[in-house]
Amino acid sequence: MKPYLMTKYFLPILLLIVCIFSCKKKPEDVVKDANKNCEKINKQLKDYTSKQVDDLGSRAAGSITGYYREQEVRKIISEHYTDTNRVFDEYYFDDGMLIFVLEQNFIYNRPRSYTEEKARANNDSVWYDDKKSTLEISRFYLNKNRLVKWILPGNKEVTPATAAFIDKESAIWAETVLLIKELKEQP
Repeated sequence: MKPYLMTKYFLPILLLIVCIFSCKKKPEDVVKDANKNCEKINKQLKDYTSKQVDDLGSRAAGSITGYYREQEVRKIISEHYTDTNRVFDEYYFDDGMLIFVLEQNFIYNRPRSYTEEKARANNDSVWYDDKKSTLEISRFYLNKNRLVKWILPGNKEVTPATAAFIDKESAIWAETVLLIKELKEQP
């Protein structure tokens, strides 16, 4: 092959390959960008329009609060309360794309309904005490609406190629769609 033909075809192909691989964001860049965007959104919450509705789609009692810049959702807070825990989820959006989910799960030492009187009647020395609740925090980072990084309580990461990771991505999207739907449909 003549050198000019090799240069003519080889360089564009090489540039294309380099561009394709360099365009994909690394997980650490996704985390950095998401954290920066979340901080910005939280600083501007007072400037956004908010709407709060009851979460009618959940088995647990709860509420959903959406924060909007014009018609664009920027953040959703979902709160759920049961007899054994309370969960607060924060969903962050940038240009219509889900970028980050923070899940805070407060797990009670005993069910809230398990009072001191009930414990003593059962010869039990432990009953519900909110001070003994444990907090488990999970973080989910997304890029172009795809789950890129999942951090469990204790800063343990879930491997992206696992079935649990793939299932969690689907679950996050199902929950997000339901929350947005409830915010839109309720007055």
